[in-house]
Amino acid sequence: MPPTAKSSAGRRPELADTEPETARPQGTSTGTTDDPLGEGTFGRLVTGHPLVLLYANVPALIMPTLHPKIAHVLSEKDRALNGSEELSTLQATSRRLLSTYEMVMGIVFAGPESDDVAHGLHELHRPIAGSNPDGTAYHAWNKDMWNWTWGSILKGGMDIAEQFGLLRNDGRREDAYRGLNELGRRFGVRSLPDTYDEFCAYWQPIVDETLEVNPQVRFIVEHALRPPKPRGWGLVPMPLWRLASLPLTRTIRVGVLNGVPEKFHAEMGLRATLVDRLEGHVHAAFWRALPWSVAGRFGPGYFALRRRFGQPGWRTHYSRAQLAANRPDAEQARRAAQAG
Repeated sequence: MPPTAKSSAGRRPELADTEPETARPQGTSTGTTDDPLGEGTFGRLVTGHPLVLLYANVPALIMPTLHPKIAHVLSEKDRALNGSEELSTLQATSRRLLSTYEMVMGIVFAGPESDDVAHGLHELHRPIAGSNPDGTAYHAWNKDMWNWTWGSILKGGMDIAEQFGLLRNDGRREDAYRGLNELGRRFGVRSLPDTYDEFCAYWQPIVDETLEVNPQVRFIVEHALRPPKPRGWGLVPMPLWRLASLPLTRTIRVGVLNGVPEKFHAEMGLRATLVDRLEGHVHAAFWRALPWSVAGRFGPGYFALRRRFGQPGWRTHYSRAQLAANRPDAEQARRAAQAG
């Protein structure tokens, strides 16, 4: 159901709590023989691969934001993008990226807490509501925007794996897509196409006709490729920090160049050079040489350590208890947005 226009009386209609196709399902394939994210499946290896964190994380921020409606929402709701929160240190920037990774991939790898992660990822979007520039109401759970957000994140990761030569045949490509599609279903993205070919047919017209580089996208690219100094490095000259951070920023650049369609590169201030192409080949060769059985252990290992020694977001800010406590305020924010 697309955002509904104002009525003739000038009132915006009620915002539905959630549409059927954006609600979390009552049951998933978890634990069944047909689970595309089950132990030993290629879908699980793909979601557990380090490329998700190292290369796909920044494209996962860029791709949804290329959509004008999502860029507008983020300009109002994202504290970093609207200037109300300064990402003044490397730790602050990294914390946001790691939190995003954990609240998505924890759905696969957080063991008995996986359902809590999926609940948290869905519910944290409850207060994200407002009005579009044309006066129509929006909510994060609008089916079209909900689908596009996850679909564009999914496609960026698929494209990076493809460029690295990790999806060597149609069977692997389809298994990777099935796994990522199932991951989305578990937090409420339930109406993406069933096959990868059908998904590409849905995705490409939006890329061709709707997406555009905007100030929000440029902000993401700038802060990713020119990160602030770490806390405690205030006396270190900026040129020295730029040199020290090259391994990080060059890796991020490889991810952006491979995970975002080329038609947007120039407007983002990126033009692929010979060095970029050589770096891409080196990165791809390394990951092709590393067996999937080894690379796919990264996700399970990371989350085992976080669950044992850390306090990830699904236990703190996005825990069931905290989100339940926040729900009255979230509902008030939605009603205020509705009232305009």
